Amino acid sequence: MPLLTSDRELLKQFRLGEREALARVYREYAPAVAAFLARGFSFSSKGRTLQFNGYHQPFDIENAVQETFARAFAERARLAYDGLSPYRSYIMAIARNLVLSELRRREVAMSQLVKVVDDGATDSAMEHLAAASVETISEGPAEPSVEAELLRQELTRLYQAFVDELNPGHREFFIARFEQQLTQVESGKRAGLSHMQARTLEKKLRKRFLKFMQSRGYLEGYHGSYAAVATLCLMLMR
Repeated sequence: MPLLTSDRELLKQFRLGEREALARVYREYAPAVAAFLARGFSFSSKGRTLQFNGYHQPFDIENAVQETFARAFAERARLAYDGLSPYRSYIMAIARNLVLSELRRREVAMSQLVKVVDDGATDSAMEHLAAASVETISEGPAEPSVEAELLRQELTRLYQAFVDELNPGHREFFIARFEQQLTQVESGKRAGLSHMQARTLEKKLRKRFLKFMQSRGYLEGYHGSYAAVATLCLMLMR
């Protein structure tokens, strides 16, 4: 059952902005929002179909996820959610609107992430986007550029190298926690750890992973939070 529509007490706490309720909603929906932002979506503008190809840098995905939830958890947005329709659809709409706002605001910087889908287009995608009000019509699979695909392959190779060099217990915990998106407690149980040991190990592995990637020239400015590492795993394992 969808989280907020099936638990009315949680919905009440969520609307009040209770920290634990917000954290639970974040844990439930952040991986799906990250996947959506990496995958991209189609939208219509002035009768023409355009395609947002998705963010390909983990840092960009994490920033967009955090901004999406910052907007979603604002008091006005919390109270606007009706508690009847799936919250997943609600949060995805916020993520989509965030992207479209960024596309309009940063035309030059974002231009490589948008393409015209229909064959009869003559204007550039960004000229068309800037001049029109935008209505999303559907989600669709993105076709990443050659450069983006090569980057994904290189990140996947490095990610696998990092996982392979972990000892078996640490590897089992890392995969359970970040690839399979299990809770810290559940991941610790798989590796035979107490909750305190699992918490300590997670922090250690996040720092180690970040240092590993940065030593190879990637993820500069990346903070290595749980959401950041989980987002990268989700993107590389899809």
